Amino acid sequence: MIRRSLELKLSLLFLGIAMVTIMIVAISVDQMVRQGFDEYLRQSGERGGMPRMMAPMLGVAEQAFLIAFRWSLWLAVAASGVVALILGIAFGRIFTRPIRNLTLAAKHLSDGHLSERVTIKTSDEVGALANAFNSMAQSLDDKEKSRRQLLADIAHELRTPLTVIQGNLEAWLDGVLPPTPENIASLHNETMLLSRLVTDLRDLSLAEAGQLKLHRQPVNISDMINSEQSAMAINAGEHQVTLQAEISESLPQVTVDIDRIRQVLRNLITNALRYTPAGGQVTITALSPSPSNAGFVTIVVSDTGTGIAPEDLPHMFTHFYKADHSRHRTGAGSGLGLAIVKQLVEAHGGKVWVESEPGKGSRFYFTLPPAS
Repeated sequence: MIRRSLELKLSLLFLGIAMVTIMIVAISVDQMVRQGFDEYLRQSGERGGMPRMMAPMLGVAEQAFLIAFRWSLWLAVAASGVVALILGIAFGRIFTRPIRNLTLAAKHLSDGHLSERVTIKTSDEVGALANAFNSMAQSLDDKEKSRRQLLADIAHELRTPLTVIQGNLEAWLDGVLPPTPENIASLHNETMLLSRLVTDLRDLSLAEAGQLKLHRQPVNISDMINSEQSAMAINAGEHQVTLQAEISESLPQVTVDIDRIRQVLRNLITNALRYTPAGGQVTITALSPSPSNAGFVTIVVSDTGTGIAPEDLPHMFTHFYKADHSRHRTGAGSGLGLAIVKQLVEAHGGKVWVESEPGKGSRFYFTLPPAS
């Protein structure tokens, strides 16, 4: 109904413009011909001795000529109107065809056919609209693929601890495996891993939806870094990795949620320790605000590991992405740590990025707003 209405409106608009133009031209031509004919008769009368002020008299032949001319003129107007109507309908259909194609593609897209695209044949406004539609469809398609991949990754990550727990419980029930303290401790570790994964998924989903509540307050970032360094010292010793902090003097306070930023630091340090071989070093650096970072405090967690391959760098903050093929792996993670880091930092108004070269370690940066 909408398409037909638009097509009809365009056709009638084209016809109306054409008819108004034709009528103006026809009336103008009729007046010009009549005036020219009268002038011709005056000149003929003057040559025959008739006074100039006397009105010329039309004979039968002259009247027949004017009548025939006017009939021909209005017949041409009618024929032009028919042609204008046909052209109006044709142009109306031509103009609305891209919109019909977009409407049909939008219906297919709403039905779940996310691979639907429209062909772009022009570079005008309609072409720009088609290009915007294709970009939107591509974005929806990418998000749907990401959602499906995320569900598959979640199922895969949950399956491993659940399989271990189920296998051990069945072995206990069948009497194959005794419930010794060591076996119970193993199951406890699996349940802790499962609990941590579920908690990470909840935090990540809330952060991505913008529903994560932050309890901001002014904090001394130097104290927070020193506290995390002390808390992670035992973990670093188990990995035989040196963990140190380098903090600039006179660092301003930052306005953050203490627990969430501790989580950011803990995730980055744990990630650095996991991928740093024995004898390596992990350094936490805090840099004072500068004009280049809009007055934000910059924290860097760097390691002396094997680095990250260039093709892996754009995906380091993606859910469940693990660059196992490019980094030495000394522990298992859920694959959500860096994704959570990104969401938490951005929720505070900061930004996060990574720099790395194979064989030269990695440096993870994030910024925090200073206290007002």
